[in-house]
Amino acid sequence: MRISAWFYCINLQRSFDFYKRVFELDEEDFKSSKGFSIPIGNYFELKISTAERPLNTGNIEINDANIAETYERFIKNHVPETSESNPHKMKSGTFSGPWEYPGGMALFLKDPDNHSIFFMEW
Repeated sequence: MRISAWFYCINLQRSFDFYKRVFELDEEDFKSSKGFSIPIGNYFELKISTAERPLNTGNIEINDANIAETYERFIKNHVPETSESNPHKMKSGTFSGPWEYPGGMALFLKDPDNHSIFFMEW
């Protein structure tokens, strides 16, 4: 069974270009003019689709993430970094962290449409 979560975006190409750097997607992952999917682990996928305006501002938390590996991937792929520790105050299209949390570490990511993804390592 695969679980899917949806984010809606205004500009599909801009969102794909952003997530291509975050998750190291290939151009072939962008096959449709209506959306694309990002597999995250074996049982979860994030789907990005177009809309006139974003319909949700939800957050996704990815547990058991390798924070050091994720951080290095963001830096290698030139995802803009911010020092803002409050995810609600971050500029769109940026990430922050790693941050220490009780029992673990975290990275925060805000996509171009202001959706947040929290990468957690417990």
